[in-house]
Amino acid sequence: GRLQDPGAAAVDAGAIGDVEAVASPGNVQGVMENSAEDFRAFRTNILFQTGIIIVCFLIMSIGRQFLPTIYQGEAAEDALPEFGWVLPSAKLSVSDVISEVGLDHGMFIQFLNFAIRLLLFVGIPMICILCPLHFLFGGNAAGQDKLSTFDMGNVKRGSWLCWLHAGCVWYVVVVVQWCVFSQKRPFVEHRIKWLMEMPAPRATTVLVEDVPQGRNTEEDLKQYFDKEVFGKPVVKCVYVVKDTTDLLAAQQKLRSANEMLNIARSGSKRDAVLKAIGGTAETALLAGQMAAQQQAESLKEEIDQTDELNLHTAFVTFNTRRDAAIVMRLFSSTDREEITVSLPPAPADIIWEDMLPKGTAQVQSARETLGYTFVALLFVLFVPIVLWIAAIARWESLHATFGNMGFGQDPFAYAQEHYPEQVALWNGLVGTLVLTALMATVPSFLMWIISVFIVLKAYTKQQLWVQVWYFYFLVVFVLLVTAIGSSDFGLLQTVTFLVRNPLEIFPRLAEKMPNSTHFYLEYLLVQWGVQALNLTRYLNLMKYTALRQLYDPKEAKELSEPEDQDFYGMGSMSARSTLNLTIALAFCTLSPLICIIGLVNFLLARVVHAYLFVYAETRKSDLGGDFFLRQLVHIQQGLFLYIVLMTGVLMEKSDSWVPGAISASSFAYLTNSFMRFQKEFQLREMGLHELEDTGDESLLIYADRRGAKDAIPEEVPDDESSEHYKQPELPPPPAGGAPGTAGTAGGRPSTASAEGERPWTSWLNCGAAGAQGSPKGSPKTSIVPAMRRQGRLSKLGKTPMNPLSLETPRCGTPRYI
Repeated sequence: GRLQDPGAAAVDAGAIGDVEAVASPGNVQGVMENSAEDFRAFRTNILFQTGIIIVCFLIMSIGRQFLPTIYQGEAAEDALPEFGWVLPSAKLSVSDVISEVGLDHGMFIQFLNFAIRLLLFVGIPMICILCPLHFLFGGNAAGQDKLSTFDMGNVKRGSWLCWLHAGCVWYVVVVVQWCVFSQKRPFVEHRIKWLMEMPAPRATTVLVEDVPQGRNTEEDLKQYFDKEVFGKPVVKCVYVVKDTTDLLAAQQKLRSANEMLNIARSGSKRDAVLKAIGGTAETALLAGQMAAQQQAESLKEEIDQTDELNLHTAFVTFNTRRDAAIVMRLFSSTDREEITVSLPPAPADIIWEDMLPKGTAQVQSARETLGYTFVALLFVLFVPIVLWIAAIARWESLHATFGNMGFGQDPFAYAQEHYPEQVALWNGLVGTLVLTALMATVPSFLMWIISVFIVLKAYTKQQLWVQVWYFYFLVVFVLLVTAIGSSDFGLLQTVTFLVRNPLEIFPRLAEKMPNSTHFYLEYLLVQWGVQALNLTRYLNLMKYTALRQLYDPKEAKELSEPEDQDFYGMGSMSARSTLNLTIALAFCTLSPLICIIGLVNFLLARVVHAYLFVYAETRKSDLGGDFFLRQLVHIQQGLFLYIVLMTGVLMEKSDSWVPGAISASSFAYLTNSFMRFQKEFQLREMGLHELEDTGDESLLIYADRRGAKDAIPEEVPDDESSEHYKQPELPPPPAGGAPGTAGTAGGRPSTASAEGERPWTSWLNCGAAGAQGSPKGSPKTSIVPAMRRQGRLSKLGKTPMNPLSLETPRCGTPRYI
């Protein structure tokens, strides 16, 4: 079982010693081979995690009664019974969650439903068929290891069960792909509804980038779209992004002066502050504050009125949604036009600092390259960090590190001899806990890299970037660690050998991963407690408790929200849930019991997150389903790893090459299916034919007021929060320049008129209570299930246009799903 490089000198195992054996990636992270002691540890861990779940549920139930601010948020006090919140939370549908907190959070619940359904389809046959066959006909290769008697580890080499496993690989791949493609219709329906209800000003605004010098003024851009593009007045208002670097510095200086003045005025801290600042009088601080305020106000007015500091990015709001859709198609990034137009983030989601200049294009490209270099270094440097944590992760590591600690009798050997069950629990629980805690720090490092080197211009885009890299990081250090670890070689030697001999990955997978199934059972088992711990909102509780000593309850609540977006943001949360499902699928045939552990984990997550999203947490910005699609991509990528794993196992276990070949042949099917997925599942905006009168009132979106039977609004309803796309450090637009008022450009009077325009109307009979979504921060008084579509489109032979496709049918005919 040792790696031997024919082209290198033989490795002397004795020279490597115990330290190198402990320091291998597999051993360091607590991934040990299955043993007979694991059953007792597994049984004890189940009881331990069940106790954590009960305690956390009780804490949350009691907290809802005594701290509703933290555990119930803005929901009405009588929205749910004090101790009867579990069943109503479980009954919340995806539509309910979407209507309350947005599409991204609703589709996260949809992914949990998808995982539950998938594990049922995969787990039931594996448990009912493979487990008995492993136990009865495997050949008792597991010996005294009770937990492995139902696993592939109980199957001897050359068993006929290898042929059955080859068929099981095909079954798993086909079922997973069928379940993935079954998500298209519900996602399309939710995406359409999200697009329909997108509030102003985002629904009618476009982000214009790469505006040429000389055209980057509000009036020039307005005339460009009104006269040169459309030939008629279509623009409602324009906000050109300005270079406000000096203004931001002045405002920061003003905030510092205000803080110093407030502290100096505090009676309990006045003497200490005055002593610390050298006896400066309070009047001097007041004078400094007034000077800073005057400077900030002067810069604000000066920058707002001048065009000399205009940058090459602007937000253009149109009178109608159809005009904005036309512009996005005319100036897409693939057309190589002089300007680039795209859908903007929500105003509250914009990172305005990323809009400001950060050097030339070459400088920014170098910064991004450096950022990705840091990501690569994070992968490399993570191994030494794990080596350091190894001292507490394994009982053997403690023994090797600390020895007998000066005692006459070795305490570690004594405990291992007299308390084997507790030692087994330590090895089974602590290693997974440390690994989980260690992985929890990765999103913070990734967010730091983004904030310093990568320009994404929206907080939700940062979360999406974190989701992608965090998932790959988890796969490498949680799932693949047994494939690259070696007790005889260090990490560098193992990787070097596998690079020189890539085909050795198959026997390496076959050797290590089937004998490490217990670790992953324990890992998913620990996730039970992690899900329950999320319910307690312990970080928000600690912040609120501390801030309550300085502020009133309302201010303390605002300052304690939201939860930590590095770890609890949609990006890292999606990556972790996808990894949990990937682990369950990767080992579903090797250890079918993992399907039960994974199923319970996702059932818990379904209840916990449905409650937190709707009742406790504040509403976040919405990206429109990108996280969900990325999760589906990652699941299919994990399925490739499953095929490689099972192919290696069957090549090692079977006397014939045929079972391995049958398993490997599913690779071609999955590749073709994955390419089809990438072609069909592409986020696009609504087609132009859906923004005009199709002759069917049930599909009416863009129609003349005179042609509608009911009273229809002339344009997209304004958002009650009065959001706008003007930089927050500049003076807000006046009432005449707000997005809800036509005929303005950046808040300045304009002679343009929208007379004669075809007004955008609200949707009729399309499953929306109105064209406007739930405003940010609105009270969550109750949960009302989303209205179903009133018009039975199937009776008319029509279905809504697929927003995953951009194709516009000929002659305005809708493209059907």
